[in-house]
Amino acid sequence: MGAGVSAETHENTVVPLLEVAASGAGIPAALHLGAELDAGGYFEKGLVAQWQMIHELLWQRLQGRHDAAQIIRQLAAYPEAKIRFYTPGLWARWGENQPESALAALLPLAADADFRVLESSQAFGLRPFAEALGPEILPLLETWFGHPDARVRRAAVTAVRPRGFWVKNLEWAVWNPGLLVPMLHRFRDESDRFPANAVANCCNDMSRRQPLLALSLLGRWLQEGHGPQREHMARKGLRSLLKAGDPRVLEMFGFGKVDLEVAALLRQGTIVAPNTNLCFELSVQNSGVACKVELVFEIETTGRIEGRPRRKRYQGGSYAFDAGQQREILVRERIFDRKAALLIAGAAAAKFYFNGEVAARVDFAIART
Repeated sequence: MGAGVSAETHENTVVPLLEVAASGAGIPAALHLGAELDAGGYFEKGLVAQWQMIHELLWQRLQGRHDAAQIIRQLAAYPEAKIRFYTPGLWARWGENQPESALAALLPLAADADFRVLESSQAFGLRPFAEALGPEILPLLETWFGHPDARVRRAAVTAVRPRGFWVKNLEWAVWNPGLLVPMLHRFRDESDRFPANAVANCCNDMSRRQPLLALSLLGRWLQEGHGPQREHMARKGLRSLLKAGDPRVLEMFGFGKVDLEVAALLRQGTIVAPNTNLCFELSVQNSGVACKVELVFEIETTGRIEGRPRRKRYQGGSYAFDAGQQREILVRERIFDRKAALLIAGAAAAKFYFNGEVAARVDFAIART
């Protein structure tokens, strides 16, 4: 959530609309929200910190009121999704001592037509309960896990994901992901890609600390049968191990030793600028028998500490080669400055792994010209 979204500025802020909606719902001093946010440095903060400020200010006005739930329901029914976005965080605060009632109020928001509201439901609505209650959240989400709406199922699974996105790690799930296995197992025959992706992300998080557990769970799914999303969940759920060239995962998906000769070049030449779309041309000759290969590539750039480059791996896809076949493969990836970590000018390289083994390397340099 929040990917590609910038923090609010004075020109694009939702605050005036929020003041109007909050005032109409009966929130006290709603028309002073903007002034208080501004005084608190709202426009100097990052996006998530801005969301948190709004949640806190709204809850300060609602806390202790007998009609707090009624006011939150009014905001949850507001026609503009930018306003509904804030209501899951309010339900989480309202429901600290009554989680079952709060979960019932949150469920319709998890089925909202707007993706921003869906994300807010799991991150700011459900996730706080998963943090506070620990594994005891799982039985409370039974209705969600079996809900007919795929969006609701997806929200529930994502809410208990060990690592999550735009939220803190869920420590009990990070350190003991086996607690999630019964929940994950019920999704082995999931037919919708939306919750299936959430299940796979959970499994991938699990694989980082307990790879054998993830391998066992997903390997069993594949052996038991071929549900509509099983192979997708297995491949996506083991992607970190696949990128690392783990031989157990390669074998699981039928990727064995290959006899390939690979030549690689960078179309842009040997010197590129940051924020460039790189295009690598791979010429691959299969000198052995027919085979199936998994391509993973790694981009290495100069790091802040000498001798410690930055490295990031990407999946490049699966390819089938006939005996003696030659083919060309294009690999594209963008190297770009991040707000918190600009690319450092200097040596760079791209390495291309076929079934876990380096088959080619291209050296280049990043220069700011």
